[in-house]
Amino acid sequence: MATTDDIREQIIAAAKERFGHYGYPKTTISELAEDCAMSAGNIYRFFAGKIDIASEIARREGLEAIRQVENLLQCPYRTSRQRLEEMIYSDLRYTYHLLENRPKVLELAQIVIHERPNFQVERLRREHKAISRILQDGAKTGEFEMPNVARVASAIQSATIKYRFAQLITDQPLEDLERELAEVLTLLVRGIIAKSAVPSFPPTTIPEITPIDTADVSVG
Repeated sequence: MATTDDIREQIIAAAKERFGHYGYPKTTISELAEDCAMSAGNIYRFFAGKIDIASEIARREGLEAIRQVENLLQCPYRTSRQRLEEMIYSDLRYTYHLLENRPKVLELAQIVIHERPNFQVERLRREHKAISRILQDGAKTGEFEMPNVARVASAIQSATIKYRFAQLITDQPLEDLERELAEVLTLLVRGIIAKSAVPSFPPTTIPEITPIDTADVSVG
């Protein structure tokens, strides 16, 4: 017998398929119910409305993006600066490819951002924690100097917000975004790098593509 969680997952899977193929506006609760072999009333037992289903899908996509880049925190052969920069670049590449050439997925993201702007709260909290961890490691090794790790992490997160789901903000191609991000990171890291390292401080270079950057991000 299907559990409550099983039914929720069935509805979400059907919605991802419908939204990805036909688009959010053209999908109805009745169609989702038909896909799930249940009544529309049963859909409403699990979700208050169509936007709530879409918000859950978007929330999960956001969490998957941060899960991917969190893996970079485990690498012991990178400086804290390298891990910070690679984390933000990987986030840019993963989310960019998620939305690239997928107008229905981009449309869904734009609607959710407008209707449920808080859907990314959990993702942003985890991202802040990851940035803070990198900064703390850098402070312990003497690579970084800063008065307050949490505030600096918030500043870095805010300054680089454009590079998460970039197509929701700009129509710049990925190459331009990567080049721009290198300049932004150069300025940010220069502000926290240990003073002894400032005279020889090199600008940010765009990191090589990693397996995370080219991961399968298909929807549905």
